[in-house]
Amino acid sequence: MKIKTTRFGEIDVSQEEIITFPEGLLGFEEAHRFIVLNTQEGGPFRWFQCLDKGELAFVIIEPLQFMFAYDLEIPDSDVDFLGLKGTEDVLLYAIVTIPENPHDMTANLQGPLVINVRSRKARQIISTNPKHSVRTSILMEMEHRAQKLKEAQPPTEPPKKEGEG
Repeated sequence: MKIKTTRFGEIDVSQEEIITFPEGLLGFEEAHRFIVLNTQEGGPFRWFQCLDKGELAFVIIEPLQFMFAYDLEIPDSDVDFLGLKGTEDVLLYAIVTIPENPHDMTANLQGPLVINVRSRKARQIISTNPKHSVRTSILMEMEHRAQKLKEAQPPTEPPKKEGEG
C-alpha cells in the first residue's frame, strides 16, 4: 500500500512492516500504525513514521546502541497484552529529542516503545526504574559506554626496541 508522508513523500509499505499500537502513543492516542524506516545505513538512528498521520514521525534508537546496559522490567500486564513469550520476541526503541544543538540530544528511556517482533503488536510503557529518565543524554551515555569498553580491553604491550628479545 502507498502512504503519503510529510517528510518522505509517498512511500510503499507492506503489511508485514506495520507495527500496531492498539492504544496509540502517549500524547498521540489516535496514532496506531507505524513503520520503522532506516534512512541511514549502518547508523543507530531510525525514523518511526506514523501511517495514520503522515505528518507524524519520530527519530528513534535502540537503547543498547548507545548504552552499556538498559535494564527494563516489563510488567506482566504488558507482557500479556503484547503476547510476549521470551526476550527474543522483544524489540525496544526510545524516542529521541534533537534540540537546536544536536550535542544535547536525548532519549526517552522512561517511556520506551516495546514491540513484539512476531505479532508486530506494540505498546509504549512507563518504566518505574528511577535510573530511566525522559531525557537521557545520548552522547554522554555513548562516552560512558566507550570508556567501559576501553577498560574491559586487556592492556597492550609496548613495542620492543631493536636488540630486546
